[in-house]
Amino acid sequence: MKLSLRSFLYNVVFHETCPICNRNSYWKVAPFCSICWNAIEPFSSNRIFAGQFYGDFWKYIDSLSSFGAYDGVIKEAIHCFKYGGVKRVGKELGRLLGSIMPPEIDILIPVPLHIKKLRTREFNQSAVLAKELSKTWKISLSLTMLVKIKDNIEQASLEATDRYINVKNAYAVTNPVKGIKVGLVDDVVTTGATLMECAKVLKKEGAKEIHAITLARTI
Repeated sequence: MKLSLRSFLYNVVFHETCPICNRNSYWKVAPFCSICWNAIEPFSSNRIFAGQFYGDFWKYIDSLSSFGAYDGVIKEAIHCFKYGGVKRVGKELGRLLGSIMPPEIDILIPVPLHIKKLRTREFNQSAVLAKELSKTWKISLSLTMLVKIKDNIEQASLEATDRYINVKNAYAVTNPVKGIKVGLVDDVVTTGATLMECAKVLKKEGAKEIHAITLARTI
C-alpha cells in the first residue's frame, strides 16, 4: 500500500505500530493500521427491538441500534479511546456509528459522566460519539439535558445483576423532555443497565420514546 505524505511523515515522527498486527499505524486511526481498521465489520442488521437484557430494559427502551459486536478491533479501539485517551480514534469510531440508519428521533443525548469522572478522563466518550452522529445525521444534540448525579463505581468491575443497583438514581433530567423522541448514545451495551436507568429517568419526565444507539454490543 502506497503511503500518503501525511501518513509517511506521521510514521517518521511517531513510529507507532498497530496493536493488533504490528504494522505501521495509519495517522487517521493511529495507533491502528488501515488494514485492521478496514476489517471492522458492522452487524448485517443494526437495529433490534427485542433481546436478552436484564430487568425491564424493553419497558423503557423502544429500540436499540448498534454498529457492531464488542469484539476484535472495535473492542481494542474502544479501550484505546476510552481508557487510553486517544480522542482521534473516538472521532473515527463516531463516523463508523454514523454509517448506520438513524432511528426517528428529535434529539441526541449522550449517557453522561459524573463531574469527577469527567475531570479525570477529560472527555466523555459517549459525547464524542454523539457529536459525530449529530454532524452526520443532522440531528440536534444536547450535552446538558441529562446529567449524572451519583459518583458510582465503574460498571465494568461489577457482575451483571449488581450493575442495576450501582446505577440506580444516578441520573437526572435538567431540561423539559415531554413529548420528545430521544436518541440515547453510549459506547457499549452489555447488560443494558446504564441505558435502562437513563431511559427510565427520561420517560419519567415525559420523553415520548427512547432509542438507544451504541457503537458496540456484546453478543
